[in-house]
Amino acid sequence: MSEILKVCLRRQEELFERIFVLIVTCLHSLSAGVMVAFPSVLNPALLSPNSTDITADRNQASWIASINGISGIVGFFILSPIFQSFGRKAVNITLNVVMFVGWITLATASNVTMLFIARAIQGLTVGGVFIAAVTLSEYSTPRRRGYFMTLKKISIGLGSLTCHTLALICTWRQIAGICIIPISLAILFILFWPESPSYLAMKGRFDECAKAFIWLNGNSLESKMELKELINAQTEQHELKKKTENLSQIKKFFRQLNNREMLKACFIVALVTLCIDACGRYFLLAYLTQILEEITGSNSVAMYGSIVSDLLLISALAVSCLVIRLFDRRTLLFGLGSVTIMLMFIISIAVFTKSNYGFLSTVTWLIPCLILLHSFIASVGIIPVAFTISSEVFPLEHRGLCSCISGVAFTIFYAATLKLTPLMIEHTGVSGTYTIYALIVTFCLAILFVILPETKDKTLQQIENEMKGKSDRNSRLLTN
Repeated sequence: MSEILKVCLRRQEELFERIFVLIVTCLHSLSAGVMVAFPSVLNPALLSPNSTDITADRNQASWIASINGISGIVGFFILSPIFQSFGRKAVNITLNVVMFVGWITLATASNVTMLFIARAIQGLTVGGVFIAAVTLSEYSTPRRRGYFMTLKKISIGLGSLTCHTLALICTWRQIAGICIIPISLAILFILFWPESPSYLAMKGRFDECAKAFIWLNGNSLESKMELKELINAQTEQHELKKKTENLSQIKKFFRQLNNREMLKACFIVALVTLCIDACGRYFLLAYLTQILEEITGSNSVAMYGSIVSDLLLISALAVSCLVIRLFDRRTLLFGLGSVTIMLMFIISIAVFTKSNYGFLSTVTWLIPCLILLHSFIASVGIIPVAFTISSEVFPLEHRGLCSCISGVAFTIFYAATLKLTPLMIEHTGVSGTYTIYALIVTFCLAILFVILPETKDKTLQQIENEMKGKSDRNSRLLTN
């Protein structure tokens, strides 16, 4: 009994140590959720003719909303080298410090230029979407990785809910000041992290890797086998490096760019990222109030609809913690992805017939309920699964460069979505906007159906081996 008790206590310690890492990621994600939803609070205040604070025209407001996506491209070129050269701990400290500076600048802004600068500073942390996800995947076990990633997404939803709820009683400037608190806690907690075992193995620091790995995963037989596989794989990589050490840095860079596994991983992540953007992950957070007001003509319905949407988003992501544990990644992505596409087309048709033929005009809540249902289904299936996949498929040796390439794609999609969505609503209506996004999701899922491997309950090393076409004899033993 004493041995069993010791094992149980050690497992609790291991879980606590991983949760400590998870808390930092969730605090950053909470702040990021407020950042994404912030235009829904800031833009109406800037455009209000009765405002006693900073004012702006529509073009300036749309650029303020989307500038953080554009500056995110710069952020990836800064963060990815830190991620690969200085480690996961260093890059996460950098992420949170930059977010902290962004919120302070926003809270103290005195004109439109300062708002641009504040949102651009925050945009440098957009790289945190991939970097924090990859970091969390390295610190978690295969069985817990899926719902740890989902808890991270729930934190983004909580951030959005916090933003929309505080908007009822606070100004945008006060909300920015409140957001300094969680990001300050994240900076404090991260100082107590160990370095990632994967990073230490990649750098050839195998003794430190073993200590960090045991700190996180314990000393069980399964953990020892996973550690041995990680070290063996990186030892092999170091032997390959010795053969190319005489090559110039430029030749090494282009050799990396021609790596088949790296290109495939980047292509998969670009497609799932485009799915996330097109199915409404960000344009609904930022513009749901505008969309609902366009459909219903009521500002109060739009405001309370946004709060209901945030509550449904959190509920959906909580449900997805269970769903992602029970079902394969491909089953969820393509099954619930198909339902999401169907709902988007139904919304498009419903809005079109109401606008042009007056159908459903007496049923005020029908279309808003369809939009909320679409958001719920997407948040249970396609969004958390796509985020989880994007943290799993990068080869360790190329993880920094992969994060940079995929991150640039993410920021382009993100900025384009935030910039173009209000223009699409203005020129094609809500109906045309939903049709365009539904076709994009359909296109992405069709390609992913052919090229995406199953990743559920596999270690990152096993997934890498599968991407390289290697067999894995220990795959059943290492899914702790």
